[in-house]
Amino acid sequence: MRGFSLIALIALSLGASLSVGPGGQAAAQESDPEAAFVYGINAAIPDNYVGTYAPPAAPALYLLADLTSVISPRRTEIAFWPITNEYRPNWSALNEPVPGVLEISQNGTLVAEIVPTDYTIHFEQQDGITTAEIFLGADAIDAQARFEARQAAFQQASNDYFQAERDWQEAVTEAQERRQAGETVDVPVAPARPDPIGIFSNGLNQGMPIDLEPGRYAIRLRGPDGAIVPGSDRALIIFAPRRDGVGYSVVPETRWTTPDESPSPNDVIYGAANSALYLEPRVAREYPARAWALLQNPQRTAADAADWEWVNGERLIDARLEVVSGDEVVAAQELTPYQVDQLPGSELGYEVAPFDAGAADAPAAPAFAAYPIRLDAPGEQYDIRLVSDQGEILGGSARQVRVPANPPISRLFVVAVAPLLIGAAVITRRQRRVKMSRAAAG
Repeated sequence: MRGFSLIALIALSLGASLSVGPGGQAAAQESDPEAAFVYGINAAIPDNYVGTYAPPAAPALYLLADLTSVISPRRTEIAFWPITNEYRPNWSALNEPVPGVLEISQNGTLVAEIVPTDYTIHFEQQDGITTAEIFLGADAIDAQARFEARQAAFQQASNDYFQAERDWQEAVTEAQERRQAGETVDVPVAPARPDPIGIFSNGLNQGMPIDLEPGRYAIRLRGPDGAIVPGSDRALIIFAPRRDGVGYSVVPETRWTTPDESPSPNDVIYGAANSALYLEPRVAREYPARAWALLQNPQRTAADAADWEWVNGERLIDARLEVVSGDEVVAAQELTPYQVDQLPGSELGYEVAPFDAGAADAPAAPAFAAYPIRLDAPGEQYDIRLVSDQGEILGGSARQVRVPANPPISRLFVVAVAPLLIGAAVITRRQRRVKMSRAAAG
């Protein structure tokens, strides 16, 4: 009976959260959309921005100190999505700015009043790394105008290139026909493809820039009529890292698209024997884990407030990598740009190779820049560290690099069988004790 009740409860729970979608498939039931006041957020992190939003269910916004973030009061449609336990916005259905002045207070004292201003964020990619820069006010208008001019120039250059390529193909065809007729004809040089502008803009927008000292604040939006906009009262948490160091993005040559991260000084870097690792150096910072999680998503179920988390940030470029075995430096590596080439044939694999800008088939830019480390035999172990141009070891840059050893099959067999043998011995001993107790009682 208890088993039936449990099954019935599970069935009722599933029935409440699932509905039959198109084609008869079960789908999670989303709540009906409703218009709501939200804060759109462009949260600044070192060298980049995180775009997110805070619906009414998110009581607090989390931002980093010493960086300029932007929040934008808006009205949009939201609906609860049970699978992620979050409210999802539908910006295409409704996306209206809410006018007003953002009031920021601390301990009951008004510390700032912020009016909307023009802003734009420009993202640039170099050596596989995306960085961002924000422009405010008149600078935003000028930056967006420059971007649009570069975009128009690139579009015109692309149109000219495609026309030149068509003309070149016709000229090549004509040259081949004349050669076949016995003439000596020079084949024209192919036109050069224009370089991409390498910048993306999120457009010219309006929002409230925020750059505050660490602490807990309260925010609300006062509308043009002088009243507080309903739903605009939130907490604002400004936080900072407690320390910084050096982290690495670890790129194995066999899976360069999914690098591992080593932000903590206590991390150990592992690599397979007979392979290469490529280490991208980063500035690492230790943030309160809960605040860092909620900066990225104010609705997230965050970690415990006492936890701390190391996070890799912007890249480092002015250092060399030393590989140490024992007390001896056995290798020194400079930061090297790499490209990733697809292997020909049916292997459908990739090969990491040093970037050669002068090669005819070279990509427009390197895929990444890193320090190479070659790993050979199982059981190898090295220490690595970054050294500045002045010969100083960068704090927090030391790591241990290990190649796991291959234990013999007999050792694996012993590890697997040992718990069974111990269990059998315990059972046998207990059985003997029971027999002895019965004999003594008789």
